[in-house]
Amino acid sequence: AVRNMSSGRFTWHIIDSEMKPVFLFAALGGVAFAQSPEQNDFFESKVRPLLASKCLVCHSESARAGLRLDSRAALLKGGKSGPAIVPGDPTQSLLIQAVAHRHATLRMPPAGELEPQQVGDLEKWVRDGAAWPESTVTKSTFALTPEQKKFWSFQPIRKPALPEVGDPAWTRNPIDRFVLAKLQEKSLTPGKKADRATLIRRVTFDLTGLPPTPEQTRAFEQDRAANAFEKVIDRLMETPQYGERWGRHWLDLVRYADTAGDAADFPVPEMYKYRNYVLDAFQQDKPYNQFLKEQLAGDLLPFQSDNQRWEQIVATGYIAVSRRVGVSPTGDRHITIEDTIDNFGKSLLGLSIGCARCHDHKFDPIATADYYALYGIFDSSVYPASGEEHNPYRNGFVYRVGADKAKEMLKPYDESFAPWKKLERAKFGEFQEFQDKKITTPGRSRDVVWEELSKVRQDLRPVAESYPPLETAWAISEGKPHDVKIQIYGDPKNTGALSPRAFPEILGGMKVEEQGSGRRELAEWLADPKNPLTARVIVNRIWHYHFGKGIVASTSDFGVRGTPPTHPELLDYLAARFIEDGWSFKKMHKLMLLSEAWQLSSADVPANSASDASNNYVWRQNRQRLDAEEISDSIRLMSGELDLSRGERLPFPNERTYFYRQHEPFNANWPNARRAVYGLQQRTRKNPYLDLFDGPDGNLPFSERKSTTTSLQALYLMNSEFMAGQSAAIAKKLNGSDDAKTVEAYQLLFGRAAKPTEIERSKDFLAKLRQQYNCADDACEQKAWNSFVHSMLASNAFLFVD
Repeated sequence: AVRNMSSGRFTWHIIDSEMKPVFLFAALGGVAFAQSPEQNDFFESKVRPLLASKCLVCHSESARAGLRLDSRAALLKGGKSGPAIVPGDPTQSLLIQAVAHRHATLRMPPAGELEPQQVGDLEKWVRDGAAWPESTVTKSTFALTPEQKKFWSFQPIRKPALPEVGDPAWTRNPIDRFVLAKLQEKSLTPGKKADRATLIRRVTFDLTGLPPTPEQTRAFEQDRAANAFEKVIDRLMETPQYGERWGRHWLDLVRYADTAGDAADFPVPEMYKYRNYVLDAFQQDKPYNQFLKEQLAGDLLPFQSDNQRWEQIVATGYIAVSRRVGVSPTGDRHITIEDTIDNFGKSLLGLSIGCARCHDHKFDPIATADYYALYGIFDSSVYPASGEEHNPYRNGFVYRVGADKAKEMLKPYDESFAPWKKLERAKFGEFQEFQDKKITTPGRSRDVVWEELSKVRQDLRPVAESYPPLETAWAISEGKPHDVKIQIYGDPKNTGALSPRAFPEILGGMKVEEQGSGRRELAEWLADPKNPLTARVIVNRIWHYHFGKGIVASTSDFGVRGTPPTHPELLDYLAARFIEDGWSFKKMHKLMLLSEAWQLSSADVPANSASDASNNYVWRQNRQRLDAEEISDSIRLMSGELDLSRGERLPFPNERTYFYRQHEPFNANWPNARRAVYGLQQRTRKNPYLDLFDGPDGNLPFSERKSTTTSLQALYLMNSEFMAGQSAAIAKKLNGSDDAKTVEAYQLLFGRAAKPTEIERSKDFLAKLRQQYNCADDACEQKAWNSFVHSMLASNAFLFVD
């Protein structure tokens, strides 16, 4: 327990066995509450800026109506009407009632309603306990301290010497030397090596997201060559399925989606080009430093051919995919840039830079000036607009033939389209007036105007579809280079000192010298081997995906609040080796997968569990559940219904016919027989299946897939049409006697041979099914086998990888 001597408040810090803060309990205003790092991030990025820009002008020092909103204690105390919030209960909180206009008399803020998303952010904040982190740095006197400069993740990467260990089996791979040395230091003993059936199932899912075929398993079990496992790794990394699997990891990080995310969720049909660029980059083992440079500044890099030029332009979809928010997202450009910086920091550098938007970072050495130094770089770039409710016509997209040539080619079509656009806008404006009850005209009504508007839009369609199909990309281009002023409390209407474009001071603070936006210099700085974070962060992510837990468990937070590395020397060795090997993912895969550490069994070692229950020091492999895509893709592969061809453009309608609005947003659910990575990823409407099994939703970066266990998952596995249909399709493929079918099913679904006891239990199970179904014909017999396969697919033996 720690007491703040200036405020008199107590805070209780709960730590785990590794001295990592888990939650922060604070007593403010007599109420104890729990704060997680995620809740604090949400407050700093969403709530504090909103309160500062909309509320504090009246409710800070001036305390209008006796109410202050500049601290949690003040909110709990409230004003003349009582407490402003009830932590955990938004419906009973006066603040929420006022801003949502649900109170009989209170309507806030007086200058205009909040956006629905803003109200939702406040509701979520209160519902989660109304976290309000205490400051640990002084805002107005930010200066790097010696302690901050010495923090481990900001130190140069140095390749350490390999530790000396006694076990010959653990000396062949440098990873094993570090792992075994740490195990010996902690008095832990490595477990046994996994058997071959387990290894090939593990590595095939690991590299491709799909199971091995029975034939591939048998071939590996019979191959006695010294490099048998290495051959399996090489084969898997050459398949298209490798690029799809590891590209999906990257798409998780960059919150990939096929829609913009605004209130109407306008579609972006071209976004698939960025998705396929990512999959191809992994498949071709594009060096990671080049991969990063293309995504930040591909339009500014040299090229050898037009195809390379276009590929690099498409790569800047990484920036363009930043979420648009609200009814008029072009008017809230600062929120989109905030999303860009937040993802850039967390996904590429492992730093929560976004927390410095409103004030100097509360924990890490990142000043608000650093934030706006980066902001100027992205603000000097042109973000494309996919359309919005009041202006559904897109702009800013990049044409492959170039902007001038495209304008020339499209001029006659634009001239033909212009009168229709003018008429459509006029009708929509009239409809809005009726909807807002601003006018009343005898003989006309809202419904009549809507019918007229719908007719105009229908007549407009053939004109829109007559345009030539010029190739475009959802990509970034150069704007007018400029520096920006610091936004006080994150409010773009309240600005302070100018912050010249530069990189964070703790990481060098180099200024932008070129005449352009600075994106190219930013990309070069990010991909510089001297950058202490770039290589460390990505090799830790690779380790996380292979081992189920990163050397730094907080894979997107290498700052003060993150988890310190369990094997710091190993992390630096891997980062240095990654750079030496040409920033190659595939070489790093082989280094990790060929280690004794990765090939350990997932079986428990009780003596180790007593002191390292979380397996922080890698004395066994971590058992992992298949993720959402692996479950559906694998089942479809086994049934023979998975289309392994490459996915291209989704069947969106013509982009010049989009007229979506917040009350009638874009909504689609197209069937997808290909791998799940090629399915529609919509932002405002979650995919029910992906959401059920902890998949991404395209709004936030997913650095780590969670693995929840819920009753809804069990109900889906037992009762869904998908599971029933796929089970039947798999059962029909089984041949021979009951024993032969059982053996085949175990090999296909579980990737291993059935044990004699399992064959006997299967006989009993089938007998009970036949009796229950009163089987007397082939149809009933097939029904029994359908149930048999269905039960296997719903079991942990299928759903988990050892």
